[in-house]
Amino acid sequence: MSRILLVDDSPHAQRIGERILAEEGFEVVTVSTGDSALIRLDDVDPDVVVADTVMPGRNGYDICHYLKLSPRHRHVRVILTAGVLDALDEEELRRVGADGTLRKPFEASVLVAAVKPLVEAVAAARAEKGTAFPRGPLPELPPFPKADAPILAVLDAEQVRAAVTIALDAAMGNMVDEITRRVLVALTAKRSAAQVTETAAEAAPVTEAPKEAETPPPPRTAIAASQVRDTESVRRVNPARVRSGSILGLDVAPPDTETSETPHNR
Repeated sequence: MSRILLVDDSPHAQRIGERILAEEGFEVVTVSTGDSALIRLDDVDPDVVVADTVMPGRNGYDICHYLKLSPRHRHVRVILTAGVLDALDEEELRRVGADGTLRKPFEASVLVAAVKPLVEAVAAARAEKGTAFPRGPLPELPPFPKADAPILAVLDAEQVRAAVTIALDAAMGNMVDEITRRVLVALTAKRSAAQVTETAAEAAPVTEAPKEAETPPPPRTAIAASQVRDTESVRRVNPARVRSGSILGLDVAPPDTETSETPHNR
């Protein structure tokens, strides 16, 4: 079975790449740093290394450069990857001798199409060289030392860091599963509590607020019949009589019939 060493500091890229390649029958080993990849080269003995070019510390360019200069690993093919927004340095790609490039996020058909020809080329080289670079099963981790066994003090910081990195890589899958399980439990409990609260609110009797007492309209005052008659009675005035001898049509009282003597009648 062909082996792929996938080097990427993104857990999402690791899971997607491992799932795609495992479905095609490849044995996949994932690590998170360039240092871990260099440490695992001897025990994994990969056919193809898929390494990210944007990582803290040693990146995909450094891994590819090391593999192409190492006589033991010259048969290993290297595919360098980068995100959609990350640039691939063409000059660096030529300098380190990369066998291919890919963009992330991984597409199943593109990833398989890039890996398969390289795996077949390595298989042909292994068959031609015979025992030049034999491959065997992945070695098992050594057992934990007994309590009475002597403990060697390791003072090399790089070795300690590499050992811790390997341990974290091995435990990463279980840690992700456990964290996912706990998050799901917490979300389920929170959702159940919200549903119980909502059900209780719907089941509670609805109490209407007391209506304000309506103020009765003021009673109508009874009107006496006499007042109605007085109101209805209208004082009528006879129209003025028009006489021909009146001035402006007004009824002028007739002058006194008595005539006074004028001076000339005296």
